[in-house]
Amino acid sequence: MSLIRWVVRKELREISRDGRLRILGVLVVILGLAALAFGAEQTERAQHAREHAKERAAKQWEGQGSKNPHVAAHYGTHVFAPTSVATAIDPGVSTYLGRSIKVEAHKRNLAAHSAAQDSASIQRLGSFSVATVLLQLIPLLIIALGYGLWSRERESGTLRQLLSTGVDRRTLFWGKAIALGVAVAALLIPAGAVLVAVLWSLGGGDGSTLLRLLFLALSYAAYFTLFGGLTLYASAKAQSSRSALVILIALWGLFCLIMPRAGTEVASFLKPLPSQAQLAREVSQSLAKGVDGKMERESAIEALTNDLMAAEGLADTGMLVQGAQISGLELQAEAQWEDMIYDHHMVALDTQIQHQENVMGWIGFLSPFVAMRELSAGLCGTDFAHHRHFTDYVESWRKKWVTQLNRDFASNAGGAGWDYKAGPELWKKVPPFSYDPPSGISAFKTHRVSLVALLVWLVATMVLAIRAVNKVRVV
Repeated sequence: MSLIRWVVRKELREISRDGRLRILGVLVVILGLAALAFGAEQTERAQHAREHAKERAAKQWEGQGSKNPHVAAHYGTHVFAPTSVATAIDPGVSTYLGRSIKVEAHKRNLAAHSAAQDSASIQRLGSFSVATVLLQLIPLLIIALGYGLWSRERESGTLRQLLSTGVDRRTLFWGKAIALGVAVAALLIPAGAVLVAVLWSLGGGDGSTLLRLLFLALSYAAYFTLFGGLTLYASAKAQSSRSALVILIALWGLFCLIMPRAGTEVASFLKPLPSQAQLAREVSQSLAKGVDGKMERESAIEALTNDLMAAEGLADTGMLVQGAQISGLELQAEAQWEDMIYDHHMVALDTQIQHQENVMGWIGFLSPFVAMRELSAGLCGTDFAHHRHFTDYVESWRKKWVTQLNRDFASNAGGAGWDYKAGPELWKKVPPFSYDPPSGISAFKTHRVSLVALLVWLVATMVLAIRAVNKVRVV
């Protein structure tokens, strides 16, 4: 252990002396500040917009005055996914899918108001976030610090001198690996602490968020470690420092730039998604003729209405049933029919997207960047699984919301019929929207393939790095 500590001190001294640590430290600070400023601005803007929109939607709903309950259902309201420091670190698919949904009768809406929709076209080509720095730029930092740990000593002749003193090759390896880790940690930990503190003050969080951040830190530590192992392996095997640097930059480009794009294209080819226009057309056709194209809308709604009347004990009452009550039951039947159609198409769409996600999970075995990107979004609560959980919950709440309004119309309209108007007392009776996202640990289950891929990369790169020690050339 004393020899390892000696090697660590020696490597850290050499790293600091040649100016790499200072130069890269400045770059990390600049990038960290840029990511912090961007994340803070995005978090503050999203939080402000969400709270403002949420408050405005609540005021509009409760202050809409006297109105027919079903007309109020058409008027609708908006609900919003929660935000936190974790969602600010990695926006994931939220940038493209949105985090708010309009709730209304007769229609299941997709999430909207995404950052990509609100941005200029040039900004839609890519998004800058804390996760971008961690996923793409920190591996470059590791490469820049460690590409010459073995090759430079071999070129200067100091490796022969060290080995001639009886220092074990494994001791040198662990000393160099620990020194590289300490140098990277010395740059990242302070910046990370400040980043989380600032974002927490803006975006907030709870105990679940802290757990997510802990899992996120451990996952990124594994991701950085595997790039460290890859760097040490290339430095030991390459004939020169220049060759090691070229090889590592090429691998970085392959893993972080080429494979993610290629993987997306492969996933889209294997599991193509319908266009928004095509989806709307299919939904419209199904609403008129049923999912199989054999059930007329009017016949289906009539059958559902009869079932509802039987369930209410009104099947044989004939003319004794008030018209408003029948209209209310017909509205419920119509809602049930439309819900079945929307559920069918949304489940099919979500299944297709999930198939694409599964393809990307397996591509993680070809690129550690892809594996970590999937896992990062999952731990931050901004992956497709969290998005689907939120939209499914919203739809469940919407159905209860519409049913409650229709039942009030059926029960209380009486002879007034469609002229019946409910007041603020009904609007306030509607249960407020309250959503709790899945726990952070669920991300490991959802992205277990990506987790396994990341661990496989970690083990493989460390094994390669350790094995390369025994064969490292002295000259």
